[in-house]
Amino acid sequence: MSAAPRVALQINTSTGFSSQLIRGVVQYAQEHQRWSLLVQPRGVRERWRIPQHWKPDGVIARVTQRSQARELQKLGVPVINVSRSVVSGFPFSQVVADEHLVGGWAADYLLERGFSHFAYLGLVTQPHYTDTCGLGFTERLKSHGHTCAMLHTLSAGGRARKQPTFAEMKRWLTSLPLPVGIFAADIESAYAVTDACWSCGLNVPESVAVLCGEDDPLLAEISNPPLSCIDADPRRVGYEAAEQLDLLLSGKNVSRSVRLVPALGVVERRSTDTVAFDDPLLAEAVRYIRESATTPIDVSDVLKKVPVSRRALEQRFQRHLGRTPAAEIRRIRLIRVQELLRDTDWPMPRIARAAGFSSTEVMNQVFRRERDQTPTQYRRQSRSHAD
Repeated sequence: MSAAPRVALQINTSTGFSSQLIRGVVQYAQEHQRWSLLVQPRGVRERWRIPQHWKPDGVIARVTQRSQARELQKLGVPVINVSRSVVSGFPFSQVVADEHLVGGWAADYLLERGFSHFAYLGLVTQPHYTDTCGLGFTERLKSHGHTCAMLHTLSAGGRARKQPTFAEMKRWLTSLPLPVGIFAADIESAYAVTDACWSCGLNVPESVAVLCGEDDPLLAEISNPPLSCIDADPRRVGYEAAEQLDLLLSGKNVSRSVRLVPALGVVERRSTDTVAFDDPLLAEAVRYIRESATTPIDVSDVLKKVPVSRRALEQRFQRHLGRTPAAEIRRIRLIRVQELLRDTDWPMPRIARAAGFSSTEVMNQVFRRERDQTPTQYRRQSRSHAD
């Protein structure tokens, strides 16, 4: 019986995102009863070097530096890159979260909350990194007629980037028009924003709503207030990276590729729990729907809260949101259904009631029409990503 392939992981172990990525690799290895995994605890900025005695048959790595890429290439084994960075001259296959999609989702999410002012805080970049997350965000905003303030952290001469100081962060935040929706690409940057807002006396989320491009539940909950994040599905990134490496280890002739893994959705917490429409009646209607949609309400209940006619209310919704009040109620209910399908083992009738639907049949009908799949199919798909 031949020995199991030895697979080295050059992935930091200090963040929630990377930990979930590693779990995805482990899941693949367990399901296929193969591989001896080699990993060392490492921080985000520690230098990587594979110990000589490891002698791996393949590597899954966050390749961010040319020196690291050279060392990996010298091993003469297949390498899958799970970093956003691409080091020119080193044709490693790449499996990463679809950051352009994440940026677009972030823009849509903040637009739906009525913001007309936006800002973006990008990653502290490496020379080989393209900020596709920021591109997705700014391009989507531009398509809706909006601009975006950026925090530029180029050092003198523009040769390298550095982490903004606390003083720089405060000056940037106080220069922004309010209320503003801020999208931060990573959890460290998002946490820095809420910390600086507290110091400046800016209320989150009433004056500054903060959305993060990666979900680290521990750091997100530690933030004051807790951070809303986009779940970029790092576990699926790790699983598919392992799948790609397995093909190479099996001798398959696989050309260099870039596999983009779609995000799962927004994990809503307190940092975006607000609406910012200039129209106070619309803001009140939207706020009521988002607070009450999971109870048996309809548009007539919304009209009791705002002193306008049904036609005027629908015109306001169409003008600012591009959908009717009834569609907004369904949208909020479907978001709740998806959360319960992902996070609980509740039977469908209980989920329907908890999400505000009158019956399981109605929930199934609406879910299939709006999501192009059944609730059962969605649950099975989401569980396969998380298991």
